[in-house]
Amino acid sequence: MFDTVTGKFEKGPYLPKEQTKDSWETRTHDFYDSKLGTRLTSVSHTLSRPEARIGIFGDSGILSVEASLPKLVHGNNLMPVIDTGEALRRLGDFVSTYVDGEIPELGEMDYLRVDYCHNFRLGSTLPDYVHTLSKVSFLKHRRTTDGYGGVEWWSNNGRRIRAYDKYKEILENDKKDVPEARGVLRFEIQLRTKSGFLQRRQRAKSLKLQDVLKPEIAYCCLVETLNKMCVDLGFVTQDAARDVLDEHFSYRKATRLLGFLRRLDSGTIDNHRKSSSRSAFFSDKQDLKRLGLWPPSAVPSELPGLRLPPLEELLSDQIVLLPKGPSESPVFADCSDSSALPEKVA
Repeated sequence: MFDTVTGKFEKGPYLPKEQTKDSWETRTHDFYDSKLGTRLTSVSHTLSRPEARIGIFGDSGILSVEASLPKLVHGNNLMPVIDTGEALRRLGDFVSTYVDGEIPELGEMDYLRVDYCHNFRLGSTLPDYVHTLSKVSFLKHRRTTDGYGGVEWWSNNGRRIRAYDKYKEILENDKKDVPEARGVLRFEIQLRTKSGFLQRRQRAKSLKLQDVLKPEIAYCCLVETLNKMCVDLGFVTQDAARDVLDEHFSYRKATRLLGFLRRLDSGTIDNHRKSSSRSAFFSDKQDLKRLGLWPPSAVPSELPGLRLPPLEELLSDQIVLLPKGPSESPVFADCSDSSALPEKVA
């Protein structure tokens, strides 16, 4: 559920420990300060290790730490961490080994970045999911990544979402062959302070790491994002679209929605959104989403939706990685507009 985190302390001075100075990279930057009307020189120290990345900036007044919590606990980041206590303790010991200065509990660090994630074990259907997800429009930008066999969505304010082949990512970055990662689709949400997303959700101007490393917050963020992206209910093939629409709507409306889907063969969702009214677009989108036709499966077979198991299962370490159909998981049991199909309109 948790992967990479970044935080900072401003309780300096901080300095690299004498016995570890050979491991650090020191840089100086000479610049002109227009407010003071004079030239100044700043010194920064950076340490990059497999365990974590540490930076000392701002005339030794700022300590920044970034680490993958699963790597600290498991040695790789295939299995996400749910209880961050042990990982933060190990990270704190690592930082204390290399840094001199006042270093409180790392949970007290100012939050800069947090990654929420979940693994879906899809087996041989993983490429089919990636091909289907590549047609989903979300946030401002989207691209299909070649390196990790996945899709990436991001905005300019520090919010990024990725869905990719975890086996390829570990092989590319860590040069490790992890058989357990084969067929695993990693769904990951990266949030940075500048996005203001978590601050708005928690109604706080600033947050500490301990405020964002809560399983219930990560779970809600993952579930809501999957729901907003319309990938949690299932993917019905376009070939079956006519029969599905005829079953739930009048002939006139079913024909119009079928035309909507056929236009997606030659155009993008963004193009269709710009060519229709806002109310009509979102109304049609909602109707198609409930039927599993938004987006439709990009392959000849139907695909189950990407749905998380109940939070209680995750917390009890009974992690279910297989995607479930709408009727198999109670995650959205109280969300009538997520799971209920529309009645046929006369």
